[in-house]
This record gives sequence, C-alpha cells and structure tokens, in this order.
Amino acid sequence: NDTVSDGFFTRLPADLQNVARKGLWDLAQNSAGMAIRFRSNAKCIGAQWKPLNNFGMSHMTPTGVRGLDLYTLEDGEWLFVGAGQPNGKNSRNVFRRNMKGEMREYIMYLPLYDGIIDLAIGVDSAAVVEKPHVADLVPSKNNLPIVFYGTSVTQGGCATRPGMAFPAIMERKLHKETINLGFSGNGRMDKCVGDKIAQIPASMYVIDCLSNCTIDMVRDSTEHFVRAILEANPDVPVILLSNYCYPYQYLDEQFQKDTEEENALWKEFAEKFRKEGYKNVRYLDAYAKGNMKKSPIGPDHEGTVDGVHMTDLGFLRYADFLIKKLF
Repeated sequence: NDTVSDGFFTRLPADLQNVARKGLWDLAQNSAGMAIRFRSNAKCIGAQWKPLNNFGMSHMTPTGVRGLDLYTLEDGEWLFVGAGQPNGKNSRNVFRRNMKGEMREYIMYLPLYDGIIDLAIGVDSAAVVEKPHVADLVPSKNNLPIVFYGTSVTQGGCATRPGMAFPAIMERKLHKETINLGFSGNGRMDKCVGDKIAQIPASMYVIDCLSNCTIDMVRDSTEHFVRAILEANPDVPVILLSNYCYPYQYLDEQFQKDTEEENALWKEFAEKFRKEGYKNVRYLDAYAKGNMKKSPIGPDHEGTVDGVHMTDLGFLRYADFLIKKLF
C-alpha cells in the first residue's frame, strides 16, 4: 500500500503520503464510502473489479470487506438491487438480470475495507451507461456533503455490504452525499487530517473518533483538530459525537470509567469553543449514561458482531438515531 501515491479510489490526497502515519495512509487506500452515480437502461448489470489487497476478515463478510452493492432510485427512494460478490483477484459478478430495460438512476458502493485498482460496469450489449440525470446524491454548491471522521465503525465495520455502513444509510435517507473518513483503529485526530478536513466544503462535520482515542489523545489533540475545522468553517455545524453505549462495555467497569472520562472532556471542549464564539459546535450525547436500554444501537444487545462493531441492524439503528438528533 505504501507505493500507492494518488490512486483514483483513495481517501487522502497524495501530499499526505509522506506526512501521515503509515497505518493511517494504508487505510486511506480503502474505498469506504465511495460510490459511482450513473444511469442506465440495462437489462443485465454487473461489474468487474480488481481489489487492491484481496484479503479477508474473520468477523466481516467478504461482500462488506471487498465487495460492491447497487441501489436504484424508485419513486424518490433508494432501493437495494443486488450485491457484487468478490470471487478472486479479478472479481466479476452480476447484480441483476432479466430487467425491463427501462432507464434508471443507480448508485454503486465500493468496498469498505479494501481498495480498488480498476473497475468496470458491465451491461448488456443494447444498453448504455450515462451520467446521472437526477441530482439526487450528486453534490453541488447548494447541496454540500456531510463529512464523517472517525473509527472502524465510521468506516463500516462490520456491515455485510458497503451500502449498509451508517454514513451510506444516512446519505440515501437524507438524499445528501456523505464523505467517509473513518480509519479503523486510527481515528486519533491527526493534525494533518484535521487540516485537510477543514478544507472540504461541507454542510456538516461529524467527529466520531473517541473510541480510538485515549484520554491523553483527547486532551492533547482536540484543540488543534477541532479548532482547525471551526476556524475554516464558522457557519457550518461541527458535531462532537460522544462515545456511544455498546454491549462490550456493559460489564467492564474500567471501560465504563474510561468512556465517561473521555465524554466529559469532549463535552468540556465543546463548551469551551462555544464560549469563544464558535456557536456552530455542538456536543451530541450518544452514551445515555451507559444505559443500554437507551443505546442508539438498540436496547437488546443485538446490534453488533463482537460487542463493538455493528451489524446491519446496529448501523440502521445508529443512522436513524443520528438523523433524529441532527436534522
């Protein structure tokens, strides 16, 4: 991965290659959150793609790690069409056959935990693939994206397919593009990343990184990371999202203590910035005092794979929670 300087489907710009930590840079080669918007009158539609790493994970499906999925716009709602299941170093898979051949708008999500070296959309010989005609999920000056910065959960661990990561769910429900800057285990408020995020035109910035940070990281890094975004975007909401309550911590008293200390310090920073005049910053409590009955991923402990990383059910609940609280 360290030889990739400016891949087309990467999430950090080339000028950070020798600045960012190697672990962070490698994760930036994952295509999490990236998607292709197009329209086609295909009767049969599929894709061929070459994964960057072609690896697997023990707690996440291959379709989520290195697969694709496809949605179509139907009466103003994005509906699932099919999954591109990876099947080798040069994967080829069909999303759907035997369609009517009517012109439709599509969005195809790229892998969450792998990268893409090259990609082709395949259709039947009588069909065309064109730029979208409908502006839905197409960014513009009047419809800027939401930027999410965070952890493995933000990146999409452990959705069964790319479209079920919570930023992707939110973008379809809100009809607004999202930018996924989740870096598994590496959402540590690196100065270089904060400076780059501050330069992205956005309608909202959601900072959801506490589960990758120690209390010392929160104390030492928040000042520059968040202030850079606030100063560059004084009229855009900046959301400091707390640790959420999840099953892993349920019986772990030390984990609960550390979580609550981080949340308290994060909230202090939000209040400090607001007192300085940055009224666009907001602390959002997703912890609910550690009460699983009020957890944003559900009261039944059934929203995760391993007590932390969410299933599709957990992601759907989390997306609904954030939409309710933020919009």
